[in-house]
Amino acid sequence: MAAHFGLDIGRSFVKVVEVDGGGKGLLKAAGSWQTPGGGIQSESETELGKLSEAIRSCVEAAKIATSNCVVSLVESQVVSRLIELPVLTDKELVAAINWEAEQYIPMPIKDVNLQYKVISRPQDASGKMSVLLLAAPKRMVAKYLNVVGAAGLKAVAFETESLALARALFRPGDPATIIVSLGAASSELVVVFGGNVLFTRSIASGGMVLTKAIMAEFNLPQNQAEEYKQTYGILEDKLSAKVANVLKPTLDILAAELLKAMEYTHTHIQGSAVSRVVICGGGAFLPGLSEFLAARTSLEVSLGDPWAYFSKEGLVTKLVGQGSIYAVATGLALRSV
Repeated sequence: MAAHFGLDIGRSFVKVVEVDGGGKGLLKAAGSWQTPGGGIQSESETELGKLSEAIRSCVEAAKIATSNCVVSLVESQVVSRLIELPVLTDKELVAAINWEAEQYIPMPIKDVNLQYKVISRPQDASGKMSVLLLAAPKRMVAKYLNVVGAAGLKAVAFETESLALARALFRPGDPATIIVSLGAASSELVVVFGGNVLFTRSIASGGMVLTKAIMAEFNLPQNQAEEYKQTYGILEDKLSAKVANVLKPTLDILAAELLKAMEYTHTHIQGSAVSRVVICGGGAFLPGLSEFLAARTSLEVSLGDPWAYFSKEGLVTKLVGQGSIYAVATGLALRSV
C-alpha cells in the first residue's frame, strides 16, 4: 500500500496529517494553512489557483513526505442517504443499486460518482437491509482533482468529512455516538454506530456566526469579538454572563439538532440509542460548550482527540492538544487505500 496523507480542504484552513500505522502508530506530520478567497467552493480560476498554492505551502511547511493524498469532500455538497431495501446478495445489490439510487439521489445518476456500503443485512429474508448511499457530483470531483493536481499532488481517494470523522474518533466497542464537528462556516453532525455512519446533517452556523453575534451586540471589531468568544464562551460567571446570553440562541439550535439526531437514530436503527456526544473542530474549544450541550441533551459530552493513542515526532510535538482541530485530516490519513 502506497504511503499517503490526509488533506482536509476546509473553508477557513487547509489541514494536512501524515501517520505511520493506525491505532497506536506514529503521528509523523501535521499542519494548517489559511484558505484563501472563496476556497474550494469558488468558481474563479484565479482563486482556485491560490488555493492550490496554499495547499502546496501547507504540505511543504508540515514536511509531508509523500505526494499521495486522500482528500475530504465538503459534506453539504455530497448527497448521503441511509435507505432500506429487501434483503439482497452482494451480486443482486450491484445490479440493483443504480435503479434504487435514482429514487433517492436528486440528480441524474450519470452525473454523480455513486458509492454505497451495506450497514446491516438481517439473516431473516423477511426483514430489511440498511444501505448507505453516497453521491458526489462528477463536476465537483473534477474541480478537486484539478486543484490538488495543480498543487503537485495526486489524489488517490476522496471521502466525505463524516466518514473521516468516524474513523478518527470512533473506537471498536464504543456506543452509538454523535460526532459534532464545529467549523468556522458550518457544523457537521455525524451519527456513528458500530463504526458505520448512519446519519449526517450540515448546519449552516459555525464559529463565525457566534463571532458576528458578539460584534453586533457589543459593537466590536472582529478580532476583539473573537477574543471575547474564546475567553468568555458561555460561562455564566464571566462578564456577567453577557457574552453567554448572546451566544446561547445559536447554540440552542445546535442542541435542538442533536436531539433530532438522537430521535432519528432511536427510530430507524434497532438497538442503537445514542449515549454520548463527541465534539471536535476549532469551535469545540469554546469555554463551557461541553457543559452546555450536556445540560441540553442529558448526554455525556467530551472533546474528541484522534491523536490520543499516537506517538509523535518532529514538528507535531508542538501541536500537542490540537488533535481535535485535525480530526478530519487524521481520519483521511488513517484510511486504507
